Amino acid sequence: MELRDRDDDAATGKLEDWVLRAVPDGLWVIGPDGATTYANDQLARMLGLADDEVLGFSAFDALDAEGGEQLREHLARLEVSREPGADLECLLRRRDGSEFWALVSHTPLVDHRGEHQAWLHRVRDHSAQRRIFEELERREVQLAEAQAIARIGSWERDVGEGVLRWSDELYRVFGLDPQTFVPSPESFFELLHPDDRAAAHQTYAELQNGSQPVETIEMDSRLDRPLGEPARWVRTRGVVVRDETGAIIRTGGTVQDVTDSKEAELGLAFLGAMAGAANEASTLEEALLAADTVVRPFTQWPAVLVSVPDPGTPGSLVHVEAGWAGTTEEQLAEARALAVRAADERRVVQQVGSDGTHLVAGPALVGERLACVITSSTRAATPPRPSELSIFRQMLTLLAHVSEREEGGKELATARDEALAASRAKSDFLATMSHEIRTPLNGVIGLSELLSRTELTAHQRRLAQGVDQAGRTLLALVNDILDLSKIEAGRLDLEEVDFDPRAILEQSVGLVSDRASRKGLELVVSSAGQMPSMVRGDPVRFGQVITNLVANAVKFTHAGEVVVRARGDGDGSTVRVEVSDTGIGIEPEVQRRLFTAFSQADSSTTRRYGGTGLGLAISQRIVAAMAGEIGVESAAGAGSTFWFTAAFGPATLQQPPTEQALREAVAGLRVLVVDDNATNRFILCEQLEAWQVEVTAVESSYEALVELDASARGAAPYDVALLDYMMPGADGEQLARIIRSEERHRGLRLALLSSSLEPGPEWLASAGIDSFLGKPVLPSRLLDLLATLGGRLDPGQAVTPVVTRPVSGAARGRLLVVEDNPVNQMVAEGVLGALGYDVVLADNGAAGVSALADDPDGFDAILMDCQMPVMDGFDATRAVRAMSGDGARIPIIAMTAAATGEERERCLDAGMDDFLTKPVVPDVIEATLARWVHPTDVRRGSTAARRLHELVERDGIDASLVRRMVDRFGDSATQAARALAAAVRAGDAEEVVRVAHGLRGSAANLGLLDLAERCATLEEHARGGSVPAAAQAAEVSDAVVVGIAELTEAVRDLP
Repeated sequence: MELRDRDDDAATGKLEDWVLRAVPDGLWVIGPDGATTYANDQLARMLGLADDEVLGFSAFDALDAEGGEQLREHLARLEVSREPGADLECLLRRRDGSEFWALVSHTPLVDHRGEHQAWLHRVRDHSAQRRIFEELERREVQLAEAQAIARIGSWERDVGEGVLRWSDELYRVFGLDPQTFVPSPESFFELLHPDDRAAAHQTYAELQNGSQPVETIEMDSRLDRPLGEPARWVRTRGVVVRDETGAIIRTGGTVQDVTDSKEAELGLAFLGAMAGAANEASTLEEALLAADTVVRPFTQWPAVLVSVPDPGTPGSLVHVEAGWAGTTEEQLAEARALAVRAADERRVVQQVGSDGTHLVAGPALVGERLACVITSSTRAATPPRPSELSIFRQMLTLLAHVSEREEGGKELATARDEALAASRAKSDFLATMSHEIRTPLNGVIGLSELLSRTELTAHQRRLAQGVDQAGRTLLALVNDILDLSKIEAGRLDLEEVDFDPRAILEQSVGLVSDRASRKGLELVVSSAGQMPSMVRGDPVRFGQVITNLVANAVKFTHAGEVVVRARGDGDGSTVRVEVSDTGIGIEPEVQRRLFTAFSQADSSTTRRYGGTGLGLAISQRIVAAMAGEIGVESAAGAGSTFWFTAAFGPATLQQPPTEQALREAVAGLRVLVVDDNATNRFILCEQLEAWQVEVTAVESSYEALVELDASARGAAPYDVALLDYMMPGADGEQLARIIRSEERHRGLRLALLSSSLEPGPEWLASAGIDSFLGKPVLPSRLLDLLATLGGRLDPGQAVTPVVTRPVSGAARGRLLVVEDNPVNQMVAEGVLGALGYDVVLADNGAAGVSALADDPDGFDAILMDCQMPVMDGFDATRAVRAMSGDGARIPIIAMTAAATGEERERCLDAGMDDFLTKPVVPDVIEATLARWVHPTDVRRGSTAARRLHELVERDGIDASLVRRMVDRFGDSATQAARALAAAVRAGDAEEVVRVAHGLRGSAANLGLLDLAERCATLEEHARGGSVPAAAQAAEVSDAVVVGIAELTEAVRDLP
């Protein structure tokens, strides 16, 4: 810079002054002694000097001691060298003592003659930049520390410059010296394990060929390590930046040592693989084979020695080598010796082999029992890593679990076999005892029944009734014990058939109605809720629970009523049944043990009520098997409500349309209910309203007459009146006679309800009563009665009084009874004779076969005992079936004292058609024979026609109900024929048995014997495991069509 004289042009001086003031940096001219000869305003502000303090200010006052020394050296160099200088960092001190960093450069000042006059120093405040640089340095230090802690190294590659930069930590991750190793992509790949290089190359190649402007990479790789050294894993992450053409211009990222996490990950994978192998292994041998294949890949230990206790020599081991090829006998001997040591010390032990490799051995222990010993060779000079030892120990634990499970399985199998043997012994014992008890019971009950039908004095009749009651009590005990035994043995098999739960409800309640009537109890039934019309399940077990609960209610109720309600849920899959009584009630502490076997509400020695205490326990098991629940709500002295639910499947057969037609027939009828019992009135009204019947209920004959008079004067008289027989004041009969005496009530139809009266048609007609219905009033019978009395059925269906008792008739048929016990022969002859059958006796199976051979067409059915000398009932049945060939099939009904499911199956498999359990109850045997036997002296018309007439004339069933049965059979049989054909096509023998068995029983019950025989043939074939031919199913379909036509014709001749 040139200095001008002071006498230069004033304008030029003024311009220079403006320039000096406008320069943002400080300008400082100091002499050789450091004194200030010139400074602009900016420098004065930087140093905190006033205008009068600038000239003469010593530069040494703006520096510390070290800075002052450096300034002296600087000024001395300026005296020698006249060259300008670049920026230097200086720490300057202000007047107030504060410091700041500045960048200082210097330039020589010369006059117009070119002579050096002074040095101009340019000072720039560098504090902000300095703070930034310090922060960057601090962060670089932190980053380096973080990389060292996380074992993460960073890298950056500038493709344009061809430079790859690594952080110090990255060198440490790879174990390389930054002074000797030159990083490059190729040298990086060489650092990886040979098995991982190809994947790394492929990842990099895919990045180079990509089209995205920015991409990321991530891969896990093993490092290439010397043989014997533990494996190390690194995880490489990076970002790739491309230019607009897609070419890579820069890459950068990190490399992290993930050996520990990778070993943990592999350890988890090992545990999963080993646990899976252990779970799949049923024996220790299978688990050991799996362990060998699982452990070696995870530990990279090439050799495994398996040692197991020698069963022949306690304390010694049997060794099996795997992967020891190429080893010496000395190395094998060392491994075996280490296995023995591990077994003796009961712990994991290690040893360096003679060849310098490490051996590890450990026992798999189940308690104190040695399951096996595993010995492995690392084939390396370094000891096993902690992660490898952890895997080894976990493997031993899993092997111990497998061995424990195997031993437990053996013990369980032994216990199971023993339990099965005990169960079989128990079943055999119960079957034998059942047979031995039932055989004399058959005589006791049968003979007392026959005795009660003779002329006896009052005292003798009481004795006979006592014997009969004792026998029946003992029979109930035997049945309950057999049921409980079957349930406990897990042999409670539920049937899967289509049935109407309302019909089962009515049948079950009907079994107890006589007992309720004898005690003077009102027994009321209601199924007005959303009861499904058809379900699929076990009707017998469903009815068994209902019967048990209703029977208990009757037993424990001395006066009042028992109300049975049933309803379904919304979709009809679950049915709930409630049985309420006005009996003695149950204390809360007693309720808790009600459903325990052999437990009774009154367990004292002076028990007032009999029973085994098994009924509720059995009911609970049955309900549980039907996916339901059972419970009780009660209080002492306030009665009880027992309830249960049962889940059923959807029925495969559709409900016949007859019931809907009946409901439509009664809808809109006006009915008057007259009953003094409030519960009866409520239940009848509930049921009638569910059928859309207009109903009014009153509690006395007087109120009934008032109501009838009012309705007669109005525009809507009653169609039907339901009159209870037993009422205070004027009873039902008297009320009926009063009503009939008045002309204005001539169109009113009257029905009498009673649980004690058994009126005949003449008595009903004399009282002016149109129909009679016994209590309990069952919904189905009530519906039939209303449809009949309401006059809304077909004109050809005349009104017929409903009589609930069978009437005697002529001889029903000729029976061959094959029985070896003389008492049982006497009972059978007496009971069957009383029912109107002719009986021929045979002492054993051989005699029965001979009697049938002598008179092949002389018998309508055979009652066959099963256990007999000479020839038992099974062989006799097979002989009879062989004799008949393809001819007519005579019904054979088993009579056995063995009341087990297995016995029933044996009977059906032998060719029998039905099954009766001794002791034979007259009502049960009569109902069974009615299904199979038809009088031989009545040969006119078809068997179906004869059967329908028997149902009406002999059994007293209303003709409208028989028509309903025929309608239902037509629909269900058609569907069954289709189901049989489908089962035959599908090869489903079990389904053939089920459908054929059900259709067979229905056909036989209606007298369609040809159809029943064809179904029996199909059933026999299918029970043997072979599916019948399609032609046989077609024959059944043809027989169904013929049978429906036969029934349709027969119905027209009914009264």
